[in-house]
Amino acid sequence: MKTMKARSFYRTYVKNNLFTKLLATLSAISVLTIVTLAYLLYAFIADSARSDILANQRRAMEAVSARLQASSDSVQRIVADLYQDQALSQNVTYLLSHPFADYFRYRIDRYTDEPRAGYGNAITYFERQLAADSSIRQMMLYSSVQQYLYAWKAGGSPQLLELNSALSYIPDAMALELPSISAPNPWVARGLGLDADRVYAVRAAVNNPGTLQKTGQLLVHFSSDSLLSALRPYLDELKGYVLVLTPQGQVLFDSSGRYYGSIYPYASRISSLDAAATLDRPSRVAVLSDSLAGYSVVGVVPDEQLDAATAGLRRTVLLLSGLGILLAVLLPGFAVASVARRTGSLVRLMRRVETGDFAGRIQDERGDELGQIGQGFNRMLDRLNRQIEQEYKAELRQRSTELSAIQARINPHFLSNTLEVIRMRAVSRGADDVAEMIYSLSVLFRSMVGSRSLVPLREELELGRRYLELFRIRYKDRFAYSIRMDDSLATSPVVKLSLQPVMENYIVHGLDTDRDDNRFDISAVRGGGGRIVVTLRDNGRGMEPQALEALRQRLQRPPQAQEESGSFGLQSILDRLRLVYGSHAAGLDVDSAAGAGTTVTIWFPVGSEERSGGL
Repeated sequence: MKTMKARSFYRTYVKNNLFTKLLATLSAISVLTIVTLAYLLYAFIADSARSDILANQRRAMEAVSARLQASSDSVQRIVADLYQDQALSQNVTYLLSHPFADYFRYRIDRYTDEPRAGYGNAITYFERQLAADSSIRQMMLYSSVQQYLYAWKAGGSPQLLELNSALSYIPDAMALELPSISAPNPWVARGLGLDADRVYAVRAAVNNPGTLQKTGQLLVHFSSDSLLSALRPYLDELKGYVLVLTPQGQVLFDSSGRYYGSIYPYASRISSLDAAATLDRPSRVAVLSDSLAGYSVVGVVPDEQLDAATAGLRRTVLLLSGLGILLAVLLPGFAVASVARRTGSLVRLMRRVETGDFAGRIQDERGDELGQIGQGFNRMLDRLNRQIEQEYKAELRQRSTELSAIQARINPHFLSNTLEVIRMRAVSRGADDVAEMIYSLSVLFRSMVGSRSLVPLREELELGRRYLELFRIRYKDRFAYSIRMDDSLATSPVVKLSLQPVMENYIVHGLDTDRDDNRFDISAVRGGGGRIVVTLRDNGRGMEPQALEALRQRLQRPPQAQEESGSFGLQSILDRLRLVYGSHAAGLDVDSAAGAGTTVTIWFPVGSEERSGGL
C-alpha cells in the first residue's frame, strides 16, 4: 500500500510535474554554487577592480593625448589666423624673406598705412600669442630663406640668432621633416640658451600666401608640466605612471618624473597593443599612438599594484558568497511557485476552451513571457468569437442572397428575348426612342444577372451609360450626362455594379425634374499609389450638413457594426470594395452641399485584365 502511494506521489509531483524537476535542478546548482561561488565572486570582483584601474588609466592617457592635440591645434590656429589677416600675412612674409634689418625699415615705411585694429606688426602678433597661453615657454620663428631665428621667451626679452649653415647645425636641423610634435632640438636650445628641460616642441610650416612656397617655420615649446593638469581628475585612482614618447623613445612627459631628459629604457619592449610586459617588473602596458603627430602616450601599471588594490576584497567576497548561496536556494523556490500558479491558470483555461467554453479569460497583465502568452490567448479567443460571429452572419447573408437569386431566376432568357421582341416591334413602328430605352434596359438586365463579380472598367462604365441613357431619353432636354475614362484603364477590373447605386441615388434623390440643367458626370483616372479614382458628380439637390455628417459616420463603421439592410446603397459599395481589395486599399468618400450637388469619390487598386476575365 505504501509502495503504491509512493509511486502515485512520484508520478503526480515529480515525473509529470515540470516545475518540481526545475526546482530540483536549481537546488542542485545551488549546492554546486556553495563550492564554487566564493572563487567565482572573488575572480569576478578582482577582475572588475583591475578593469576599473586600467580604464581609469586609459581615460588619463586619452586626456593627455587630447591636451597634446590641443597644443598642436593652437599652433595651427596661430598660423591660420596669420593667413586670414592680409596686412599681417604680408608683414610676416616680408619678415621671413628679407634680412631682419630690412624688415625694420619696411615696418617704418608702412607704419602709417597699417590698419589700427589689426596686428600689422608680426613681432607684436607673436608676442601677444605668447602672452595669451601660459603653457608656452618659448615661441620661435625661423626663416628658411634668410636663415635666422627670432625667439620670444615667456618673461624674457626677444632674441635674434643669425645663422650660417656652414658654421651651425640649426639650418640642417630645421630642414628635417619631423612630426608636428617632437622633442626640443638640442642645437636650437643650445644656440638660443633656452631651457629644454620638461618641454615638448610643436612646429608648423609658414608659407608665402602668393606662391605657396615654404618660407619658414613656427616652433613653439610647451611646458610638459601643463600636461599634469590633464591628469588631475584621475590622480586619486591612478596607478603606475603615464609617459609621452617620441618614435625614438625620447621622453616628452613623465607623470612619475623619473625619466625626463632621457630615452625610456624599456621602449623596445612596448607594443602598439594593450598587453602584459616585463619592464623593471611585470606590468600591464597600454599605448595610444598618433603617427601623424609623432608621439605615443604609454600607460604602465605594475602587477603588484593591481594585486594590492584587490587584496581587501577577499573578506567581502566571503560574506557575499554566503548571502548569494542563501538567495540562490530561496529565490528560485518562490519564482518557480509563482510561475507554476500562473501556468496552472493557463492550463485550466485551455481545458475549458476544449469543452467549447470561450467566455473565460486570463487575468494577467504582466509584461513577461507568461503574461504575453496569456494576453495573446485572450486576443485569440476574442478573434475566434468575432470570426464565429462574422461567419454566422455571412452564412445568413449568403442564404438571403441565394433566396434572392432563386426569386430572380424567372427564366432570364425568356425576359431578355421578350424585351428584344418588344424593341423590334417599336423599331418597326418608328418609335426609336422607345426602342433605345428597351435595348438599354435589356443590356442592364443581362449585366445584372451575369455570374462574374469583377468586370472590366469599360464594361462597368458602359453599364452606367445605359442606365443614364434611359433617363436622358425619358427627361429629354432636362437631363444630360458625360463619361470620361483614361484609355489605359479600360481593362482594369472593378467590382460589378459598384457605380450604378450612386447613379440610382441621384435619380431618386437628387434629380430635379423642374430644372432644365440637370447633369451627371463620371470620370475615371489613374491616381497616385497605383490606384484608380472614379469621381461621380451631379448638380442635384445635395445634402444638408447634418445628413452628410451622419452618412460619413455610418460609412466609417466596420462591416460587422453596420445594420442589416436590403438595399444596395453607398454602404453596399463600400462593403464590397473592402471585401475584394481590403479595408486599406479601397475606399469611398462623399462631399455634398445643399442645393449645390453631390460628389462621390471611389478608389481601388489597378488590376489586370486576366483577373477580371477569370471572375
